[in-house]
Amino acid sequence: AGFEPLNPKNIVFAGNSAGGGLSLALGLAIRDAGLSSSGGIIGSSPWVDLTVSMPSRVSDECVDFIPNRKGGGTADNFTESQASKEYKEKDAALAAKIKNQNLGPKIWHDSFNRPGGRLQLYVANEGLAIPYVSPMLAESLCDLPPLLLTVGDDERLLDEVIYFAHRSAEPTKYKGPSYNAGKFEKSPFQTPTNTTLEIYEEMPHDFQMLMEHVCTTKSYERMAEFINRVTNILNEPLPPSSYNCVNVKGEFGPLKGRHEKCLNWDRIGIVPS
Repeated sequence: AGFEPLNPKNIVFAGNSAGGGLSLALGLAIRDAGLSSSGGIIGSSPWVDLTVSMPSRVSDECVDFIPNRKGGGTADNFTESQASKEYKEKDAALAAKIKNQNLGPKIWHDSFNRPGGRLQLYVANEGLAIPYVSPMLAESLCDLPPLLLTVGDDERLLDEVIYFAHRSAEPTKYKGPSYNAGKFEKSPFQTPTNTTLEIYEEMPHDFQMLMEHVCTTKSYERMAEFINRVTNILNEPLPPSSYNCVNVKGEFGPLKGRHEKCLNWDRIGIVPS
């Protein structure tokens, strides 16, 4: 078509919320296909666990505007109509297709069986733990391009972003859901991913899109710096993986003890009852 090919190392994928999850899923898909990786990936409040399994998703103490998913709930309790009837028919057909595909061991847990309907409108329950749907639950988060993950300290998605960051940077220590036990060891992807996690105190989900604040400015500055580093504009090496807590003045410090509690969670990838 007359276009020169673009060096993938000059490309940085970025997205927020569901878009952040899709950016990370794209990174997994490119890696799994054996293609050249991008320069980096930025996930801002990325949604990486559609099983809503982590503690912050059901915490009564969380003040985020995203609703509590205690008990899991369902996403398709809407007024009956021709559109809803067609949706449910297509949903049933898709669920059957996923069940019947011979793709090796199914990624399944009994908690995905929701008699009331879909947990998420995005995907049939049979697909909740597919890595390109819930990247946090992938067998391996290694060998990805450098990651910058930002999240608000007061948001529902906090714990899943924390866990994703630790799984990608320290893969032998954090291995994902129990129903994937032993799969990381068999994965061809074993090299830890360079991951930078930044938790911004007192910030809600997608705070960069919602408010003018010191944390918003600092977060955008950090994104720009990350892009410049991974695309070699600064001609400086990328710092090693790090986990950071950023206060309301934009000052960096280590994670607090409460941030690390989710790392011992034993119901990863299991829909809450």
